Amino acid sequence: MYKPLLGLCLSGKFLGIFQRIFVPLMVRVWDTQRLIHINVATHMKKISFVILTLVFNSMLSAQNDDFGKFPSENNVEKPMLTSDLLKSLNWKKLKEFSNSNQGHYAYERKDSLLTEYEYVQQGRVANFELTSFNGKVLEYHSQISNTSKETNTNYFDKEVWLEYAHKYLPNLPDSLKLTVAESKDVLKAYYELIGVGTRDEYGWICEYSTVGMATQRRQATMQLIRYQRRDLLEQVVNYPNVQVQLYITDALIYDDLQKKEYIEENLKAELTQMTEELDSLKSKKITDWRIESLNYRISDSNEYIEQLESELLSDNDWKRIYALRDSNQQVKTCKSGTGSYKTYENTTDELLSESAILEIPKRYSELESLGYFR
Repeated sequence: MYKPLLGLCLSGKFLGIFQRIFVPLMVRVWDTQRLIHINVATHMKKISFVILTLVFNSMLSAQNDDFGKFPSENNVEKPMLTSDLLKSLNWKKLKEFSNSNQGHYAYERKDSLLTEYEYVQQGRVANFELTSFNGKVLEYHSQISNTSKETNTNYFDKEVWLEYAHKYLPNLPDSLKLTVAESKDVLKAYYELIGVGTRDEYGWICEYSTVGMATQRRQATMQLIRYQRRDLLEQVVNYPNVQVQLYITDALIYDDLQKKEYIEENLKAELTQMTEELDSLKSKKITDWRIESLNYRISDSNEYIEQLESELLSDNDWKRIYALRDSNQQVKTCKSGTGSYKTYENTTDELLSESAILEIPKRYSELESLGYFR
């Protein structure tokens, strides 16, 4: 038996409503879907897909093989216009429906640069979020779970993101700007770290709601660590914002300590074991294939150790870190366990003290245990 996504009952007093409103709507939906497919093929050129349409007609669309197909990144010549996507989602009708039906919520939020559109069906059985910049779709995420075919959509336009980021940071030097050659995750993390759409604060876990969570800039920092983009951290190590400098500094210290530990406890221990095995074979005057294999592995291991050691913090790096500490600048911090969100004044002298530096690996391990590096 067909069951509408929005849970409207088709019997009794609702039957008349269904006949007067939803039957004509479904006809229009079928026509709209056909037109959407044609328009998308025209405007998106090389990529053929069907935009997710009105949430409460998704059961109809679930029968279509193309339903729910949507590129994860925009690689075509033209961006997607927000007006086109809102039209395909029938946003105005959806807002009207949500305003008069319990369990359905539609929101529209604006700031100086972005406009966000969000729909949620209670229990999050169906929802979408659309972020628009300058009339173009920057991000679009949706999921519909209460259908015969669960649908998830993730869309991100890197060109529009860069346009937004550079508008947000109009004085950012060209030498610090990235290009669409970077992945979506790296682009977002890099620009969020230096301030695009994020709070200007320094912290680990902060009390944004009843449950504490890592700050956005902390999460951005961890994303760059996860993608092994130390080069991008170093690129903005002297960024003119003390909170950003601290995030980068403790990330580089963490990277340094992690590599040192890995070199000592893994690579050098393995190297010692291979060297002892090689010496044992030589002492027994054994000259079979094991000698050549061990020599190759020992050489390869030495090269890898040299590579990692070259990436450790240098004396100049530590001088810069200590200079930041000794500048004793005021820092806006936030923390957990306060019962509500607050910012506190702290200093670089305290946040980069010897005891604080020793706590950095522990802090990152706690975040890892909470799943932030997944």
